Amino acid sequence: MKTYPAVVLAGYSTEKPDPLAAAMGMDRKTLIPIAGKPMVYWVVKALRESSRIDQIYIVGMSEKDNVDFGTDIIYVPNQNAHFENVMAGVDAVQAHQPDAEFMLFASGDIPALHSETVNWFVETCENMDGDFFYSVVEKDVMEAAFPDSRRSYVPVKEGKFCGGDLFFVRIAIAHNNQDLVRELLARRKSVFQQARLLGFRVIIKFLFRRLSVKDAEDLSERLLQARGKVVISPYADLGMDVDKPHQLELVRAVLEERGEAKTA
Repeated sequence: MKTYPAVVLAGYSTEKPDPLAAAMGMDRKTLIPIAGKPMVYWVVKALRESSRIDQIYIVGMSEKDNVDFGTDIIYVPNQNAHFENVMAGVDAVQAHQPDAEFMLFASGDIPALHSETVNWFVETCENMDGDFFYSVVEKDVMEAAFPDSRRSYVPVKEGKFCGGDLFFVRIAIAHNNQDLVRELLARRKSVFQQARLLGFRVIIKFLFRRLSVKDAEDLSERLLQARGKVVISPYADLGMDVDKPHQLELVRAVLEERGEAKTA
């Protein structure tokens, strides 16, 4: 069974503080306490308990944060912007594990993540022919698991989906078309703004709900010179990111119900 490096994106901007962190009196969202631990701890816990992950990297933290993750961590300095943090993670993996072919990215704000979900996602990606894999969750699946999450959904031919926060990437293509990737990441909170960036045809299809999963995959291949695949997850936890106060309270309740504070 192959194992892979995982990069947790816990970076932040000193120029644009996260609204949730500011509301909680914190300088970083991923350090907000949940069930007695920083939010990012629970993401790392799921990764360290996964049978498919070997080395964990965290971008945006250091030993000075004094968080005991229960495993060896390679820390990568914060780069103050999302795209630069992603690329810093890629560079760190290439420096420490030059023979690695693929890597997993996980957002640092999905504390409800399960190790079983990580295993499923990696195994699903392994069985698909592609270069990078983007997770999504159907609206019915998300609302059944987290009925008060109030996520935003994108309507496509196949249904309504929200983006997930696990990504599996072939390292060799990570530097493809960096300018476009930087712009897409900068607009990641607005699907319509991303569609505008990708052209008139995409906007029309999006507005009339004619955009399909296959369209998205074909577009990524044309623009990024890499085979992108959308992975529809039956597990909602990989898409339950914490951006707003009600989502924080929801996830706190979920982790306390699991008894995670006792098993950490």
